[in-house]
Amino acid sequence: MSEQTVSSADRPHKIFVLDTNVLLHDPSSVYRFEEHDLFLPMMTLEELDSHKKGISEIARNARQVTRMLDEIINSVDGQMDCGVPLSGPSRKLASGRLFLQTEAIAGALPAALPTAKADNQILAVLIHLQRQYPDRPVILVSKDINMRIKARTLG
Repeated sequence: MSEQTVSSADRPHKIFVLDTNVLLHDPSSVYRFEEHDLFLPMMTLEELDSHKKGISEIARNARQVTRMLDEIINSVDGQMDCGVPLSGPSRKLASGRLFLQTEAIAGALPAALPTAKADNQILAVLIHLQRQYPDRPVILVSKDINMRIKARTLG
């Protein structure tokens, strides 16, 4: 069966891993991935928290996206292990799910990449998700050119 004869419903949904800078640039980006799933590493949430103080546009965006994430999380009762549906909070702009990192991930990064660096921790999450979901494309979304280069180098 060729790629063109497979309907989009038959293809596995992608998992987009969002870097902090994407959310700081466009707080509503959480709703821009249609039927695909989003994964937010804990480091992304930590970085959002560190940017929310002040009166700059970045600080305002950090507060806005934090409020949006709170609204999304509060739209469900109980466990979030299966992700949080985005259709309700997005008013049907998105039909995927939002996943938050809920466990420590010990990624297998090359020794030359220090694990204390936030970008490298996010890259370790990407590698973990690729291994956990081998049949689904796992895609980094970042405005950071160096991080995209590192991600491409690591596959």
